[in-house]
Amino acid sequence: MRSLALFLIGLLGFLAAGTFADCAVAQAEAPAPAAAPQDPAHGHDAKTMEMDNGAFFKKQYSHNVPYVLFTPEVTGDPETDKFFSFYNVNKFQWIALAICLLIFLPIKASFRKQGEVSFFTRVFRGWCRWIRDEMVYPVLGEEEGKQFAPYFIFLFFFVAVMNVIGMIPSGGPISTYTATGTPYVTGALALITLVTMLFFGMKKNGVIGFFKGLLPHGLPTALLPLMAVVELVGLLVKPFALTIRLFANMLAGHLVIASLIGLIFLFAKMQGGAATSYLTAVPAAGMAVFIFIIESFVTLLQAYIFTYLSIIFLQQAMHPEH
Repeated sequence: MRSLALFLIGLLGFLAAGTFADCAVAQAEAPAPAAAPQDPAHGHDAKTMEMDNGAFFKKQYSHNVPYVLFTPEVTGDPETDKFFSFYNVNKFQWIALAICLLIFLPIKASFRKQGEVSFFTRVFRGWCRWIRDEMVYPVLGEEEGKQFAPYFIFLFFFVAVMNVIGMIPSGGPISTYTATGTPYVTGALALITLVTMLFFGMKKNGVIGFFKGLLPHGLPTALLPLMAVVELVGLLVKPFALTIRLFANMLAGHLVIASLIGLIFLFAKMQGGAATSYLTAVPAAGMAVFIFIIESFVTLLQAYIFTYLSIIFLQQAMHPEH
């Protein structure tokens, strides 16, 4: 039952992330992806030589900005309806959740089958076992780890799939978006970690015991007020660090790639479209590919770091004496 409850916490976290993104971004309407300058004579997208220098980069960066896909008319008040807007962030969160279900529901069903399972199933079974045996058990112990392993396995793959989706090359109306590239999503996921820390920490140690455990043993009485403030701030800094680390790492790689692509067009314009444009375009494209390869590794690394730090923070909350 606890495993099911923890899985539902993760699912609620997904919904909270979407809701958090809606409410926060709706306060100031996020701009839609910037369109290319228009040719006043024909109405078509302006050619490279007609665009402003900054437009190359604005067009590239616009793909990393959350924007509204549609706003349902729920209350009849446009200002209130903004809080129900469906963003591109939400779309790719739902896609990530659907992919996780498509992968792991057949894997769960495979345990009821007799005989050999497919290579795909064996790979993901091994991956789940690795998360359990190498991440959860060494920190929480086997007894408590069994209760929390389903949630942390879900958290790892949910974050990893959102990261990977944003790495798929795309454009136009089917452009992909990295949901973890906005602090509204990573902040909501980190908030779930904070709530989990507080709930299970207080459940195991009691409310007074939990906060008492935050203070170092043998501390002089005169330092208690100061250290109490420091430890409370440190408790809140943990989810903040989770938020910034995942968001910044996922967004930074995309911005670097977008900048390098923008440089290709900028150099072409500066050289008047001459053949020498290739002398600058080739290294810029090469660097973009290089950063893309590095970021492909970072997608899994950041999912691992976010999950592992969440495990450590939970363990510290439940066992402050350690």
